[in-house]
Amino acid sequence: MKTSVELQEPMKYMPVWLVITIVLVVLIIASQIFFRILFKGRLKKDKKLKIKTPPAKTRMMIKREYLYQLDCLAAEFSSGRRTVRAAYQEMSLLIRNYVHEMTGIRVQDCTLSEIRSLGMPNLEILVESYYEPEFAKFTRADIRNSFARTRRVIETWL
Repeated sequence: MKTSVELQEPMKYMPVWLVITIVLVVLIIASQIFFRILFKGRLKKDKKLKIKTPPAKTRMMIKREYLYQLDCLAAEFSSGRRTVRAAYQEMSLLIRNYVHEMTGIRVQDCTLSEIRSLGMPNLEILVESYYEPEFAKFTRADIRNSFARTRRVIETWL
């Protein structure tokens, strides 16, 4: 039985699309290699922290200001206007703001693991000791000891 429709052989129209596909794949691979070589150093380098130390006079003023804020917080806690949890939260914010003013590094929004990566052991130890009382409903933490440790860190920083 003869039909009026004649079928074309499959390879009659395929070479054009095959060539286009091969050219596109080669271009994509070549561009990947080019950009990896071009950006090789930029992608792997860690950002270096630029510590901006204020002048000595300014540092002393900042220390006095934060020691005063810490004393006010301790007084508010002693008078019962602050709970243990709220005092620890305020103390954590206070020390983070202090470090930011002394170094220029924004640690206010950093997690504990990010603070560990900064290489500031005093800040790391303090923030780690604040975590449990700051987030727990009930705590047995010694807040007076925490006030004293925070005071020592502020007084001995830089």
